[in-house]
Order: sequence, then structure tokens, then C-alpha cells
Amino acid sequence: MDALNMEFESNTFDLVWGCESGEHMPDKKRYVEEMSRVLKPKGNLVVATWCERDPVPIFTAEERKTLNFLYAEWSHPFFISLSKYKEYLEGTELLEKVETADWTDQTLPSWRHSVWVGVWSPWYWIKVTLRKPAAFIGFLREVYTLEKYHKSMVDGLMVYGMMRAIKK
Repeated sequence: MDALNMEFESNTFDLVWGCESGEHMPDKKRYVEEMSRVLKPKGNLVVATWCERDPVPIFTAEERKTLNFLYAEWSHPFFISLSKYKEYLEGTELLEKVETADWTDQTLPSWRHSVWVGVWSPWYWIKVTLRKPAAFIGFLREVYTLEKYHKSMVDGLMVYGMMRAIKK
């Protein structure tokens, strides 16, 4: 289903949980509006997503290069800051008790491991590489991109954002 134009009726769910999907949305504002729309009054909205740091100070050329690399490698349209998400959440005028938090420090110790569990399967890569040896290049690119993303979190360019709110 299209997360920017959900088929659900308004006020349907007690809980809306968006986990690492906001970064894939081409219209972050619409994404927030749709999640808020389908949430029942007094329902809870919880979102975890990758964010860029606040854009002040302006991104350096190197930071912009890193962001563009991540967009291209993982087909993300763009990232926004946690404060921009908060602005969008509050801007719906449907939500109250809007809270955001930077969970980068809590995420970093386990992030690399949890991602590797998801992508690393020796048998899968052996099977794929035997059928299509060029696929191994894709695997190496993914390793490089994962490390580039990890470094961007360590350096403060990327933020693991957590948000919650209650529908009025």
C-alpha cells in the first residue's frame, strides 16, 4: 500500500508504528500527515527513522557528498532533520505531546551488528556469486556503504531519530 495515500479510513488505529520507513518517503510531510490521519483519537504514534543533522550550520561539501552517496546507493530520495520531523508532526494540528529524541548513541553499539545480521548470509552470497560472479561487486559496495553510513553517524552527520506523539 502507498504510505503516502493509505486506503485505511481516518481514525482507524490505536497505534501507528513507523520503523525505518521515513527515509524512503519522497514526501516526508505527507508521510507524517497520513500516519496522523489513520491514528484514532488518543492513539499513539511512534516513529524511528534515519535523519540528517540539523542543517545549521550549512552542510560542508564533504557532508553533502556523503549524503548524495547514501541517497544514490540506497535509493533514498533525501533525509530530513529530526527538528523538521517535529515541525511536520506539530504542523498536522492533530497531535499533542510531540516528543523527539536522538537515539544515535543508543543505536551505534548494536547498529552495525543488527545490519550485518540482516545482510550477511555466507550461503546466500556463495550461491549468488556462483550463479552471477558480478554480484560480488554489489556485496562489496554494500559493505562500503554500510561503513560509510556508520561513520556518518559517528561523525554526527546522520542521526537515528525517535519520535512519539498522541492524537488529540
